[in-house]
Amino acid sequence: MARKTNDADIFARIKTDHDTIRDLLDKTEKANGSGRAVFETLQRELWAHSKVEESVFYAPLKTAKEAKSETIEGLNEHHLINGLLDELNAMKTTDSGWKEKLQVLGELVRHHLDEEEEELFEEAKEALGDKRAMELGGVYAERKDHMMAGLAPL
Repeated sequence: MARKTNDADIFARIKTDHDTIRDLLDKTEKANGSGRAVFETLQRELWAHSKVEESVFYAPLKTAKEAKSETIEGLNEHHLINGLLDELNAMKTTDSGWKEKLQVLGELVRHHLDEEEEELFEEAKEALGDKRAMELGGVYAERKDHMMAGLAPL
């Protein structure tokens, strides 16, 4: 399903993704080891979200003094999240430690999403301005659609 490219700013786009990720985390955790399919959906969503967020949202903020520190922290958290995803992906959901590793992933992801929304968004709004935020929202939607299409299961 294609998204409209001109109806939301970057902050609304990212917040929508965050809500989707939180929902997928809840579903994966509730599946209690029988949710490989939902985990794979979560993994695709997290991977696509982080890559597009880094290229469209974080890139212009890396040099903005208002948001530089939070942006670097966010990039480091993405790295940690991707490492945990790789480890979980290499395991069976029935393996000893899978559930606990998923719990750590959930805690890290939720912390990251909350911090972006509560801290980075404010700093980024100051650094970007309304017009640029709208432009980036369109670019974000377009790239995310392409990324998700490329990651769709065969």
